[in-house]
Amino acid sequence: MLEGFLAFPLWLIVLISIGVPVLLVIPVVKAIFNARIQAEGDDTEGLVAVFGFIGTAFTLLLAFIIVNVWSDQVSSQNILFDEITTLESIIVETRAFDPKLVPAVKGLTIKYLENVRKYEVDTTPPVGGDPRAEAAFEELLEEFKILVRDLKSDDETATEVQIVLEEEKQLIHDRQNRVNSASGSLDGMTTMVCIILALLTVLTMALLPVPSRRWIKWVQSLGVAISVGLVMSLVFYIASDDYTRKAEDDLIKRVEQALALEQPE
Repeated sequence: MLEGFLAFPLWLIVLISIGVPVLLVIPVVKAIFNARIQAEGDDTEGLVAVFGFIGTAFTLLLAFIIVNVWSDQVSSQNILFDEITTLESIIVETRAFDPKLVPAVKGLTIKYLENVRKYEVDTTPPVGGDPRAEAAFEELLEEFKILVRDLKSDDETATEVQIVLEEEKQLIHDRQNRVNSASGSLDGMTTMVCIILALLTVLTMALLPVPSRRWIKWVQSLGVAISVGLVMSLVFYIASDDYTRKAEDDLIKRVEQALALEQPE
């Protein structure tokens, strides 16, 4: 259920996150007005203490969730960045050791990155990666093997052979690390507790006594409801598919454009 919610468009996530607290507040505030609960003579000090306790608990848990989800998302992006960095390094070495292979290597690299973007970034891939991206990756490795064979044919390029082999091994490791790593996501239980605390924070504020002017009560209650909804929508956005895919899409597109714009060898 949580994964389905995170797959919603951003505007819908924000609308739901804000709309639920606001819809909870409106009838409660109206009920408080009808009950004519006033600050004078009412034993409401305990309710103020409850609001402070729940609000503090919600804030601490929210900060914990944001830090963890943000760290997971950054880690996921860094894994992809490492793989692309290794690819770029191999292209540089190919240019240095066997320039005639550079156009083929660049073309296969762009093809591989396009498959990664389509089938492993913009959609949820199976564990181990998408077969189409894996096939493009194997084609790229075959081109590297040609480079190694060319270098092995010359006794003076033994060092270069080892460099290319190490980079190829690193590239395979980077891909396996990426396709077998879980993407950053919200824990169901932690999220449920945070949502309950968020709604209790909004509810206790709505239950506080009516100030001397009614519009102040509305501003207090709706202000807290909207604020809580906004910070919850931020958490959901960071953990959403849109956030992850946009950052990774942009990274891959920049590399593809850079390779395509390079002058032919």
